[in-house]
Amino acid sequence: MKTMDMFEVQPDRSGPKNIAVLLFFGALVVLWMGYADLQAHRVGLSVDQIETLIATPNAQEGEPTSVEDYRTFEQDARSSNAFMFRSVSLLTSGGLLLVGAVLLRRLRRSGAYMCTAGAAIGLLGGLGSSLQIRGSARAHLGEALVFTYEVWVYICGAMMGLCLAMAALPLLNLRARMALEPVRLVNDHESE
Repeated sequence: MKTMDMFEVQPDRSGPKNIAVLLFFGALVVLWMGYADLQAHRVGLSVDQIETLIATPNAQEGEPTSVEDYRTFEQDARSSNAFMFRSVSLLTSGGLLLVGAVLLRRLRRSGAYMCTAGAAIGLLGGLGSSLQIRGSARAHLGEALVFTYEVWVYICGAMMGLCLAMAALPLLNLRARMALEPVRLVNDHESE
């Protein structure tokens, strides 16, 4: 009969599965944001949508933003391909996160690598293009809307950084790593 040592490390199968569920729902949000940026690059907002968007910031202090200013901002962001770059990086990131989360739920090591790669792509691409969009906003929009686009840079960086940390956790934690790659102990007598 085999005795268990009190300090023997056991695989944790529930931790990676719980992280996979969170990453799955996070992937859906990332895909939705990527699709929204793709639409912003292709079509942009209608005049009614722009008027609704700028109504509240224009009611505050500071210089107001007109519909023409917002159109100029959109054109500048489109010409630098900031919306397209963020869209491609978020859609790629979301796809990798979605497939990786399914594989991670099945305790496959490749799922953890795919999630980590997807989160890193989303972090770098999303943050870089958000900085470009913020630059366009500073050049063409009023103070209140510039603040909105600055906040989006921080939100994108913080959320994708958190996603990267969660995706890398099964690769860094010993018990989770053991669950992803079951360890098979071989006795010296069995190997002969």
